[in-house]
Amino acid sequence: MQVRYLEIVTKDVDAVCAAYAAAHRIEFGAPDARLGNARTAPLPGDALVGVRAPMHEIEEPVVRPYWLVDDIEASVAAVVK
Repeated sequence: MQVRYLEIVTKDVDAVCAAYAAAHRIEFGAPDARLGNARTAPLPGDALVGVRAPMHEIEEPVVRPYWLVDDIEASVAAVVK
């Protein structure tokens, strides 16, 4: 199992991008409207990390990994089980 996209929702996008850039030696791009204005950077294994602000006042800061799997039906069935 591998992370395909790591989404970080934070109230301080610039600070989080700066910390990740320094710690992991990556470079974030400009905000991407298709990803909720997340700033993204490449990760090893053809993955991305995206950092964005909450999209509305009740959205809480969170980290969401989106996993790359070979068989989505089998993966969902395993989670349900």
